[in-house]
Amino acid sequence: MWAENQSHEHDLRLAALVERLNGHHENPGVSQQNRKPMSFFTRLRRMLRLIGATGFSFGRSAKKCLPQGTVYLNIGQIMLAIPILMRWLKKRPDITPVFMLHDVIPLDMPDHVAPSSVRHHARMIKTTADYAQALIVTTEHVRQTVSSAIARHRESALPTLAQALPVADVFSSTSSVASELSTSRYFVVCGSIEPRKNHLLLLDVWRKLVAAAGSSAPHLVIVGSIGWNGADILDRFEKCDATRGHIHPISGLSSPALTNLLQGAVALLMPSLNEGFGLPVVEARKLGVPVIVSDIPAHREVAGADACFLPTDDVTGWAETIVNWVENGSPPVAANGSDEFISPRQYSTIVAGFLDQCAAMRSARYQTSDEFLADSGKADNCNYTPVLE
Repeated sequence: MWAENQSHEHDLRLAALVERLNGHHENPGVSQQNRKPMSFFTRLRRMLRLIGATGFSFGRSAKKCLPQGTVYLNIGQIMLAIPILMRWLKKRPDITPVFMLHDVIPLDMPDHVAPSSVRHHARMIKTTADYAQALIVTTEHVRQTVSSAIARHRESALPTLAQALPVADVFSSTSSVASELSTSRYFVVCGSIEPRKNHLLLLDVWRKLVAAAGSSAPHLVIVGSIGWNGADILDRFEKCDATRGHIHPISGLSSPALTNLLQGAVALLMPSLNEGFGLPVVEARKLGVPVIVSDIPAHREVAGADACFLPTDDVTGWAETIVNWVENGSPPVAANGSDEFISPRQYSTIVAGFLDQCAAMRSARYQTSDEFLADSGKADNCNYTPVLE
């Protein structure tokens, strides 16, 4: 589905982008293919292909067949919006349910997401408060916001592991940048196209850049699929004659193609109004690509000391920084070897240790089902700090 088995040399979307960056495309605006939403049946067909590839089956009843003392780990988040799927846990008080929540942005910024997302997240939080015995989150910022939301539904806090996500192996191995990319000066913004990602700030920035430098202004590559109200945002970019030929939306890149694109960029831009983590920032830093990010709590945790932090509404500040980095070079970033980046294997070790601790606490506290039912929803607070040896 994501063409992850393709090398960047064989990614046709990247090749088309290179043509546009070098001015060889007749229509540098937004293509109808980029703008047209995927149909329901296309989404369903692709999802069924993915499920088939996993060897998924309905299997046996979890309630009946799971061994005594099992730890149930739910990292999907979305299905927590359907509480009926969790009701089986009421019949198995010996099981330790541990949920992963990515953020509560729809509850904190309801005007920047679809109304359905607000309802879904509210149900996720309520389901978590009702059933979870521990939590996994990605940043301290998310731990604080999620804990505050859950506190509205239960008296005591949940044991919580706040652990940054690992960086996929593909972002650990750099490759030679395509010669066509190395001759272009461009910046990349990566993420779904929706209001909270603040793409329209960059439209105002590029108006200033093109007005000042004309055809010599750098390019902006917008990597991401269309989210809520994203088509309207892309319309704004397409209808801006002042920036035509300098802004290039693209979606569907394989990870090898994305790494190659990032390696040739002057910097990654991330002007988001709110984030739970900010994975593109970590991936770019792993590749040694400088980042200019919005000054928000999640970015302060993951972007590193060498990142450039700017306000989410400072058009002049973003424009001046971009011009400075183009003319004088961007600051160096230590790539690959930094100890702050963990591998998927290390991440799994940390999570497994936390799950063992959760199971041990529950086993020690609840010797019988009656004891659990009498004390349901009143777990001790636990700040778990993993240590890698």
